[in-house]
Amino acid sequence: MDYGSVFFFIQFFFAVVIGLYFWNLLRAQQGSRVAVRRDSRKEQDKLTHLRAISLSEPLAERTRPRRFEDIVGQEDGVRALRAALCGPHPQHVIIYGPPGVGKTAAARLVLEEAKRNPRSPFRPDAAFVEIDATTARFDERGIADPLIGSVHDPIYQGAGPLGVAGIPQPKPGAVTRAHGGILFIDEIGELHPVQMNKLLKVLEDRKVILESAYYNPEDPNLPPHIKDMFENGLPADFRLVGATTRMPDEIPPAIRSRCVEVFFRQLTPAEVGTIARHAAERLGMPIEEGAVRVIQRYARNGREAVNMVQIAAGLADTEGRRHIATADAEWVVHSGQYAPRPERRVPERPQVGVANGLAVYGPNPVSYKPF
Repeated sequence: MDYGSVFFFIQFFFAVVIGLYFWNLLRAQQGSRVAVRRDSRKEQDKLTHLRAISLSEPLAERTRPRRFEDIVGQEDGVRALRAALCGPHPQHVIIYGPPGVGKTAAARLVLEEAKRNPRSPFRPDAAFVEIDATTARFDERGIADPLIGSVHDPIYQGAGPLGVAGIPQPKPGAVTRAHGGILFIDEIGELHPVQMNKLLKVLEDRKVILESAYYNPEDPNLPPHIKDMFENGLPADFRLVGATTRMPDEIPPAIRSRCVEVFFRQLTPAEVGTIARHAAERLGMPIEEGAVRVIQRYARNGREAVNMVQIAAGLADTEGRRHIATADAEWVVHSGQYAPRPERRVPERPQVGVANGLAVYGPNPVSYKPF
């Protein structure tokens, strides 16, 4: 056998080996794609099945105000909120007040009210973005920031196309998603000081400036939109509406100075009774006046009143009755261990050993606390 035949057989052998290698590699890739598609169909079927299941709407959702007129007992606060946001020059707002008096409901309604004003700068498609300050956590390395936004550097992107190319990927936050609309931050007093300072900068610049050590403006592979984000920033022209249960002097002065302050007061027993009657009406169950009086005596806000009505209605329904009795409300108070709401009343006549006093603190009349 000559050397030519030997070389031919060697080449043929290696060609077969290489061909088998790539053929098996192609089969593995095709098999993985088939497996991914099969698993994707299964997961999609699960999601479709889960979305087809729904429980009854909670009473808290059914009684949520759909108009400003539905917010009980906050006429002055609602008027101030509309004046601040529904005109041609909307401003940033902080809403103070105890829990369960309508702060969040008012914030959700104010944008729809503003859209109906032809002089308002809010467009019909203006966004309302809601975020809770207690859960708006961020990563100190800048990997994740749901409020301001972040940049995913290539080392954190894995095998994605931008990561392989060494290109940082900007991730817009809530301030950018709220561009042209309203950003509502619930419990803004709980916002981390670092986040608060970042938010102040965004309120001043009306854009988010991004930074990354991996950004190279001369990179020929850099997509134009990512270069635009780094050069000009992400748009963030919105109006801030913050709600808090804290006192004004507990909020940083830097954020207070940029916002109109609106105050929602605590509900009176009569207003709590109105909310309880409205909740029972939404349930389609009559409620005795005695039950309303019990709820007035123990519920401190509208949310507690709605919860008490819902539990009392559930008790009546399980016992085969279609009305809420006074005994039902009393049982709810006993089982829930509710304490009577404090009522400070001055006696009609002087009494031995009883003195009336008033203590105040803070720069604002809303801070006055009698005892």
